Amino acid sequence: MTLGALLCAIVLVAVLIFGGSSGHQYKLEFQTAGQIVPGNLVMVGGHPVGSVKSVGLTPDNQAEVVISVDDELHEDTSAIIRHSSLSSVANHYISLTPGPDNNKVLADDAVIGQGQTTTAVDLDQFFDTFDAKSRKGLSNWIQGVAAIYAGDAAEGANGTFKYSGAAFSSTQRLFGELAKQDTGLKDFVKNTSGVVTSLAEKSDTLTSLVSNANESLGAIANENQSLSLALQELPPTLRQANTTFVNLRAALDDVEPLVAANGRAADAGLAGFLENDLRPVLVKAKPVFSNLATAAVKPGPNNDTSDLLTNLIPLHAKATPAVNAVVGGLDASQEDVADMRAYSPDIFNSFARLAADTAPYDANGHYARVRPTASNLFQFNGGTIAPNTGAVYGGMTFNSNFARCPGASTQAIAGSNPFLDNGNLTGKCDPSQVIP
Repeated sequence: MTLGALLCAIVLVAVLIFGGSSGHQYKLEFQTAGQIVPGNLVMVGGHPVGSVKSVGLTPDNQAEVVISVDDELHEDTSAIIRHSSLSSVANHYISLTPGPDNNKVLADDAVIGQGQTTTAVDLDQFFDTFDAKSRKGLSNWIQGVAAIYAGDAAEGANGTFKYSGAAFSSTQRLFGELAKQDTGLKDFVKNTSGVVTSLAEKSDTLTSLVSNANESLGAIANENQSLSLALQELPPTLRQANTTFVNLRAALDDVEPLVAANGRAADAGLAGFLENDLRPVLVKAKPVFSNLATAAVKPGPNNDTSDLLTNLIPLHAKATPAVNAVVGGLDASQEDVADMRAYSPDIFNSFARLAADTAPYDANGHYARVRPTASNLFQFNGGTIAPNTGAVYGGMTFNSNFARCPGASTQAIAGSNPFLDNGNLTGKCDPSQVIP
């Protein structure tokens, strides 16, 4: 939701809750309503002071907008329809410029006529006043301005904008001085008199001019039907043009900040940025892009990226069976890898313990002490080693059917080990095989 729509919603809720009978009501006449709808805001200096109550037509088919505001208005109050954006109709609002407080107070339901109101300017409406050829010329002009800023003339263009403000100011002062010069005005009248005298000396030429004009008017009279039709269409055309140019005045007021911002940008060093900062970067980047272009496409066989990609095409068919076999092997080993993951601490711990067993060392290097954990299988007899035939192995069993779960090589701890990997190892290992 845009800011204008949100403000309208807040005002409508306030009216529903607290009632809409308070305030002062006035009627505004516009040439067109400018997409104003009931509920749109009425603002003074950017602050809401009321809302639009209704939109209708006057007997002469002009837009009549009834507004309700908190404070009473005075004579010479003016109104203009504005829009904060083009996203929706709800973004339109009426901006009031109250009359001086020492003017007469307007009565409730007073009418503020079209002399004090201005309709919002829509750019589409403005451009529609021109024919297709004119719009094409304007488009070409905009593209030409863009080309100026994109080329080497950017520095000169920015310099022009930098001094355009001073030129306009000087022109304004010039015309102000001319207006103050009564002597100059008298000279102008005198010169005009001389022109008229000179025209009188050319009476024959003027007679011919009048005669030719008479013939021209006669030819126009012969087309009286077409002229009548043109005169019928002329009033609505002029009325529409009047509305357009009145609205254009407000549009030009909105364009003034843009022109001022361009002047400030030029003063802030836009030309210096383009010359001192951007140009060196482009100069340094030129060899890089040139090398990239050479690497991508270079005359001759087998010497650029394009040739490399072309040569890789036959490799694809030959590598496909091997890649498919690798993918199949990886898919088939997924379950084994998943089971092995849970035994990772046991596997790596065995390497750590093996390193600890070989920690002692002597002059020959590291060694490990090893001895049987059961009764001796051999005995030393004189100078020979013979089997120990008298050893008893009763009660000693050898179990090779181990299916221990991860962590089962130590005493079991509830909630810790053996580890069943959240049930993924259930049925694949025996959690009862633990050291007592």
